[in-house]
Amino acid sequence: MSHYTLKNRYALITGASSGIGREIARCLAEEGAHCVLNALPSEAGTLDTWARELEARYRVTTWALPVDLATDDGPRELYDAVKRCVPHLDVLVNNAGILTYGMFHEIPRDMHERLLRINVRAYMMLMHYALSDMVPRRQGRILNISSMAAFQATSFQAPYGASKAFVQSLSEAVNLELRDKDIRICTLNPNLTDTPMINAYPRKIWLFTMSRLFSPAEIARKGVAALKRGRNVSIPGWDNWLLAHVAPRLLPRGWMNRVAYLLLKQGTT
Repeated sequence: MSHYTLKNRYALITGASSGIGREIARCLAEEGAHCVLNALPSEAGTLDTWARELEARYRVTTWALPVDLATDDGPRELYDAVKRCVPHLDVLVNNAGILTYGMFHEIPRDMHERLLRINVRAYMMLMHYALSDMVPRRQGRILNISSMAAFQATSFQAPYGASKAFVQSLSEAVNLELRDKDIRICTLNPNLTDTPMINAYPRKIWLFTMSRLFSPAEIARKGVAALKRGRNVSIPGWDNWLLAHVAPRLLPRGWMNRVAYLLLKQGTT
């Protein structure tokens, strides 16, 4: 399959005010895509400034749509707003997400619920809305930002890892359903990346010692490349690829979960 051309496509990027989402928006605009940028209402000023900067630098059209995807009507509100801006949606980048760290039973229930609404419900609903545009036109791309946490249980960030496992399974299954059309659902599965999300971690976990920290720009470039090629799973870093694909064939699942437990457990020094 030839690479998917992004020039003059219409793209929606959630969580576009910082981190990986911001850099993916830059990559798409550089390719000539017109970008609808989403972030929280509290980030409206930052989002609008970034939209204007992309327009000036890359000569594309952008729209800033601050909507909280955790609300009951958030995904539908965002999609309806997108449809008022663009004639159709060619590309969806589901990037917005949150992470909580700690013992599952000690984290407040409202934080668990908010994580599920953003990391799971919003991804699924926006995929469903986007495909209503893509399937009749028999073309489109969806890039779901997943994680290395999708491939095994992750203690101390249990709901986050579970949410990414949901996104992973959903993406791969729907991608197969649409295999007879020029529509691809891709996942991008980075490890530690230097975004505001990592501030949720204490710095005394082994993961910071054992894993290198990717830059958002590096991860974004790999994600957009995977989207253009239509790859269903993209894992940046050969070591992470081995961990996701080879280690589970050699080690029992319980051992893999134990390794994740040790990497994420807070140390004492």
